[in-house]
Amino acid sequence: MAALWRYVVNRLIQGVVTIIVVTIIIFFLFEASGSPLNTLRVNPTLTPAQLQYFVNLFGLDQPIYVQLWRYIVNMFTFNFGPSLSQGRSVSVIINEALPRTLFLFGGAVIIEYIAGILLGRYIAWKRGHASEGAVILSSLFFYNMPSFWIGLILLWAFAYIYPIFPLQGFSGQTFVVQHYPWAGSPGTIWFTIVDIGSHAFLPMVALVLISAAGTILLMETSMLEVMGEDFILTAKAKGLSERVVRRRHAARNAYLPVVTSLAISLSFVVGGAIILEQIFTYRGLGTYLLTGIINHDQFLAGAILFIISLLVILGNIAADIMYGVLDPRVRF
Repeated sequence: MAALWRYVVNRLIQGVVTIIVVTIIIFFLFEASGSPLNTLRVNPTLTPAQLQYFVNLFGLDQPIYVQLWRYIVNMFTFNFGPSLSQGRSVSVIINEALPRTLFLFGGAVIIEYIAGILLGRYIAWKRGHASEGAVILSSLFFYNMPSFWIGLILLWAFAYIYPIFPLQGFSGQTFVVQHYPWAGSPGTIWFTIVDIGSHAFLPMVALVLISAAGTILLMETSMLEVMGEDFILTAKAKGLSERVVRRRHAARNAYLPVVTSLAISLSFVVGGAIILEQIFTYRGLGTYLLTGIINHDQFLAGAILFIISLLVILGNIAADIMYGVLDPRVRF
């Protein structure tokens, strides 16, 4: 247990150092594109007092090393400043958009890995059967589809031709009232669940279809490696049923690379949101990141990049910790 705690502490320290380095890189990337002071000065909606407030907050009239220090402190304290393109605080925007993105893409990743693990485990055990070819062929077909293409196909089929689901947005009470009268009245918990779920359904399906192939093939490969081990032959020789051998012995030892891949995939949830959020007009972090970059809104884009980096690093740390729990050899 002591070795595990030392391993966790070391990974946390490495994570803190990494996020500091990434924050410095973000600062210089936006500094190279032009000082935000120039953008503030040409903004007609800012009064001289507001301009001076932002100058003092970020030290925009100070030497570059002072600006860098204040930028790091503000990022780590989540004091992101104003969004010049949205006319409100960046923190307010992130608080509004982050749960939407995490729900949509985090839910899709979890569903995709559950399905991928079950299918990969099954086709590895049934290697050579027709079911293996059917699963791999269909999953690779969707894997090679561009995300915008499958998104548009789903919208055309299930939101336009057969308007089962809404065309856009994160929620819309009018659509739910018209198409799902059984959901009850607006304001109830069940109505809210149906509202949010119906809007997230199509983009979530698109994500699962696109990304399931990787998990299926990874799980199958890992299972095939484990199935050649001596302890599997021993379990079979003991007379254990095929189901018990597959679930308790083969699958359990094949989870290591899949668990690592899951944690990393969860960390990249926000970064992968941009294209599909645009297709489905789902206003999450990806939409606001693109808006910030297009409008040279350095406060908004920089804050979202910091959040994405933080999630990626936390995901990698979680993956390493889970690997350390499952395989004690990596702790030393």
